[in-house]
Amino acid sequence: MLNQLQLMLTQSYQVCLQTIQSLYSRSKWVVILLLLALCVSCSSQEAPDVELKLSVQAAGRPGLYSVTGNTNLPNQSQITVAALRYLRPTSDEFLSSNSDASYSILDRQIARVENGKWQATLNLWQVAPDGQLQEAWQLNQSQTGVSLDPSPEVSFLAIFDPQGQLPTSGQQQVSVQELQGSLVRFTNEGQSYVRASQTQRIALPSGRRPPPVLRAEEINDGWGKRYELEPEPGVASTIRPQPIKTKQSNAPLSPSEILR
Repeated sequence: MLNQLQLMLTQSYQVCLQTIQSLYSRSKWVVILLLLALCVSCSSQEAPDVELKLSVQAAGRPGLYSVTGNTNLPNQSQITVAALRYLRPTSDEFLSSNSDASYSILDRQIARVENGKWQATLNLWQVAPDGQLQEAWQLNQSQTGVSLDPSPEVSFLAIFDPQGQLPTSGQQQVSVQELQGSLVRFTNEGQSYVRASQTQRIALPSGRRPPPVLRAEEINDGWGKRYELEPEPGVASTIRPQPIKTKQSNAPLSPSEILR
């Protein structure tokens, strides 16, 4: 009877021991799996979507516009801010060969991000040599001889190109993670960039201003007005020439002088 009781206790102890070991091994694997899942979730966390917003307002005088914006790009990121107007040739010859409208860049500036903000001022109007206010494409229209139909709207663009970031003095190149979000675009070579835009209806320039004063390097291919240059004065000599010293005498020649 006593032997049977010991046998039963031994069997119960072994069962309990196996149960404890089984639970311990299972809990160990559960902890390991949880740690692995946590590491995977941390490593696979995606970068946040790129934010790039812009606002356009008239500034100061006609033709001048202030472009401001917010972004989550790093500080010192360089953003290209530009204003362009789309143009379409009115000639049937150009319309048949190229149905796509071209565009003219009215002005372009580089803005740097500071604490999530950036700002640039664009001047859409230029002064022609006769003083008339015009856009860039109007100044060149007389040279090309092509009649263009301008769009009534001007597109303001803000473009961030991670491949075109230039290091500034005393600073390293801006480091940007992989671009994500709806504003990301791709070039034909597969390089990514960020683009945001806003369109406003802006009339063509009108009025006049004092014509610009041309500098000498802007005239005659940099030679300036050569006909206005005064001839350089000759160098006046103040040194009297030394007299030629010759021995003159009316004495008869000696035999040695005759043979010379």
